[in-house]
Amino acid sequence: MLSIKLAWRNIWRNKSRTLITVTSIAVAVLLSAVMRSMQEGQYKDMIDTTVGSFSGYAQVHANGYWDDKTLENSFVATDSLLNILKESKGVTAVVPRIESFALGAGKQQSRPLMVIGIDVKSEQHLMNPQIRLQSGSYFQQNDEKAAIVGRDVLERLNIQLGDSLVLLGQGFRGMSATGLYPVKGTITLPNPELNRSLVMLPLHKAQQFLAADNRLTSAALIIDDPEHVDRIVQHIINKLSTERYEVMAWQELMPELVQGIEVDRVSGYIILAVLYMVVGFGILGTLLMMITERTYEFGIMLSIGTPRHRLATILAVEILTIAILGSAVGILLSLPISWYFNINPIQLTGDMATTMENYGLQPMLQFSTEPSIFVWQAIIILIITLLFSLIPVLRASRLNPIKAMRG
Repeated sequence: MLSIKLAWRNIWRNKSRTLITVTSIAVAVLLSAVMRSMQEGQYKDMIDTTVGSFSGYAQVHANGYWDDKTLENSFVATDSLLNILKESKGVTAVVPRIESFALGAGKQQSRPLMVIGIDVKSEQHLMNPQIRLQSGSYFQQNDEKAAIVGRDVLERLNIQLGDSLVLLGQGFRGMSATGLYPVKGTITLPNPELNRSLVMLPLHKAQQFLAADNRLTSAALIIDDPEHVDRIVQHIINKLSTERYEVMAWQELMPELVQGIEVDRVSGYIILAVLYMVVGFGILGTLLMMITERTYEFGIMLSIGTPRHRLATILAVEILTIAILGSAVGILLSLPISWYFNINPIQLTGDMATTMENYGLQPMLQFSTEPSIFVWQAIIILIITLLFSLIPVLRASRLNPIKAMRG
């Protein structure tokens, strides 16, 4: 207890010295936390853009569909199957879809397009096209004869809202697929490629167009907690016939995205390691300065009989207290910065924006406010501070009292 009291008094005896040390630690926590917040925010945005707003965190297909995405590998949407999916713990909604490709034509232009048949109500849990409408209006029912297209499709086909879109393709079991659909609206999505090629039809009309009544190519699952996706997928696999169906988590659906995030995360760790080294030596220099300024004081303490282990304990408590204060200040400073850029993402322009759009990402930097990011960075900086403090603490505890008092 005496060591703690002495340490606390020593900390505030020289406020400017304490302030310098606390500031150096706080800045280290601030830099590392904000950097990690930016990285993790980007990863979350990538996942939400490509997974959370289009494919879903898990999907159910007919066995073999993922290797050969054709209508021949579609499945019948039976009530028993849909009930199993809806009643699975952790699944909040099931979004049925039928997908294919067709040639879209206007009056003078034609382009290959991606045709997706959506359930008008269920789709609002995933892509939420009603909110993403750029112009026009949303579907009223699943058998409405109308189409909603990506925002750039009209320009590519040289047509306008209200014009008829001709679709030509191949349906289920080689049937001819032809249809004429009035363009009811345009939609803006985070993925630029979808904006250029997407055509949405109400589910029943899409099934009629593709001669695939009551058939689906996928059933996307909306999950209440993406962290539990593996457990939910395994639970559904145990309930379904693996000979007829395949259930895949988003990591299997998009392995390139997972690999890209992991590679980028490793590069981020390397940059952080360099930052930690710079910060560590900076903190070491600050602590050595603190010890050097107090050499005469330590010499007197040792000369009047203060045990060396008690001197080391007092210094250790001082450094630990300052490190905790610095880490807490660093967290308090980094939280509002990350929160602000989470609400107001940094909008990118120029070549960087073009590059991100080419990868199907939104041209912006959105920070994460996940509490664990800030806590872990504070803990890491705290550990680094304590490790680098061993040198000055040992140096002070081994001082020769006579030489220390002579200066």
